[in-house]
Amino acid sequence: MFRRRRKSSGSGEDGAGWIYADLFLALMIVGLGSAVITSSSPTSGAATTSAPPTFQLSCAEFPVRVPSNLSRTVGGAQIEAAITSEISKRGWSGESAKPGLVIVFGGFSGSETAGAGDRRAQNLRAALRAAVPPFQQVEMRTGGAQNVTVNGVSSDVGGAGSFLLVVYLLFNGAALTEDCTR
Repeated sequence: MFRRRRKSSGSGEDGAGWIYADLFLALMIVGLGSAVITSSSPTSGAATTSAPPTFQLSCAEFPVRVPSNLSRTVGGAQIEAAITSEISKRGWSGESAKPGLVIVFGGFSGSETAGAGDRRAQNLRAALRAAVPPFQQVEMRTGGAQNVTVNGVSSDVGGAGSFLLVVYLLFNGAALTEDCTR
């Protein structure tokens, strides 16, 4: 006469099916909501904005010797002139190319290690940024060397107190086709 009631399990297995059903429903709503495509065209009075130019790094580096007088009007002007000359040599304009990476190599004497040249190069970075305005927003790295290979050609850095810049340009234009394996 008495019926026995079935005890429900407390493990939550009974609700697992409903959880998956709810999850499926939520994913369907999100999927359908993201598939809605709207089309809008700018009105005649809307302001147009342009994206900033996108630059690519040219792997054809070039050397620039640092003059002993690193003032803005003398040494800085000489470095800027060398960069402008290289940009023109490549057939680019000043608006489409600018320095993007500069490696400053400091020379060292025979009784020193490359670390001494690197320390001198690190100390020169602030003066370079002050003397050459295009270098103020450029990534600068340092190293110590007496001789480096730049774009496949050996370039002397010199002894203690001598510096050589290896400059990489950023270019805004057609995709570059350069041999970057040298």
